[in-house]
Amino acid sequence: MAHYVGVFVSVEAGGWTAMFPDIPECLVDGPTLDLTVFRAANALAEVNQLSNGSIPAPRDLAAIRADGEWAWTRGIDWSHAIVAMIPLRGV
Repeated sequence: MAHYVGVFVSVEAGGWTAMFPDIPECLVDGPTLDLTVFRAANALAEVNQLSNGSIPAPRDLAAIRADGEWAWTRGIDWSHAIVAMIPLRGV
C-alpha cells in the first residue's frame, strides 16, 4: 500500500489545513488535527479515484523537504508543521 506525506499546519483562526506535496490539488481543512487527518485520507482516496489511479507516485520526506519552492510558496515553517504518512486507501 502506498503512503503519501501529508503536511498539517495550524491556522490562525483555529483548526488545521492538510496538504499533500505530491498532489497539490488535494487540500483539506478541519477544526481538529484528528479530524483533518481523517479528511485528508478521504480526500486522497477521492482524488485517486477521480483520476482513475493516475496520481503521481509518492516522494519520501527528504525529497519533499529538499523542494524549497513548494514549502516557500505555501508558507510552510517545518518547525511548526506536523508530518504524517497517509495511506492511499481503496487501491
